[in-house]
Amino acid sequence: MDIDIAWLRAFATVAEELHFGRAALRVGVSQPQVSRQVRALEQALGVQLFVRTARRTELSDAGAALLEDAREILAATQRLQAGAAAQRRGVRGHVSVAFLWSTLGGYLAPLVAGAAAHQPEIELTVSQSTYLELIPALRRGDIDLAITRPIHEESEMVEVELDSEPAILALHPDHRFAELDEVAIEQLSGEPLISLSRKLVPSAYDAVMQRAGDRGIELNIVRDVRSASEALALVSTGLGSYRLPATAAAPFPGVVFRPLTGTRSRLVLLHRPFPRASVARIAELAIALFGDAESASKNAASGLDVAVVTP
Repeated sequence: MDIDIAWLRAFATVAEELHFGRAALRVGVSQPQVSRQVRALEQALGVQLFVRTARRTELSDAGAALLEDAREILAATQRLQAGAAAQRRGVRGHVSVAFLWSTLGGYLAPLVAGAAAHQPEIELTVSQSTYLELIPALRRGDIDLAITRPIHEESEMVEVELDSEPAILALHPDHRFAELDEVAIEQLSGEPLISLSRKLVPSAYDAVMQRAGDRGIELNIVRDVRSASEALALVSTGLGSYRLPATAAAPFPGVVFRPLTGTRSRLVLLHRPFPRASVARIAELAIALFGDAESASKNAASGLDVAVVTP
């Protein structure tokens, strides 16, 4: 039996939501239709993909094993459709750029505007990704570039250090630091802090802890969270403080921000070695827009100036 792409999409969406109703809202069909699509895929594959009870839905062992393959097929289909659409419009190249949550606010709009002004023949698409997904997505070809924070791990990807930006501290308005014009990083030693979970950013988490220890700063992590919005919500309760890059700060009820001195947030560009010409041009644009000539990594030339043969 041939496998329908809609079945794979329903399977992947339910796997992410672990709820058939929410999955149906995401894919824009009824809940019974999502259930039928998942059952059809199970019958075609001859395995049970989910364990369903009255109270919850979980991936089966077979479902967990097959999820990555399903995602790769969906991503390949999306690339095929995007490429065909670009050919119909006469676009000379397509580049997909991913951002982390902390780089969206400060860098997405300037890159999109810059590409429209300086590389109008290249179709640019943007998306938000997680820290852990960046390298796998680059390897699969789901994305071509990433505007991110340092990965702190060895890979074949080219990492270009663009610049660094000030860090700020999110505080409850009644926190004693809120009366200060700025807070020194050393003042955080022993203070209750909220942090992204190590499971989300393991190498970066370990690097921060190592650097803090080397400087004699004791980071007292009182709560791990899965998102910055969750962190800020907890800051607003007075549970602890949260460090973030200055460009990622946005007004949040019950939270004030103060400059954090003695530390900065680095901005980097990631891409595969020897990118095609259209990717190289957008990478060069990002370096021109965001790069600090005094501090930018010399790795920039190790993939942008050679072996760029197709758009």
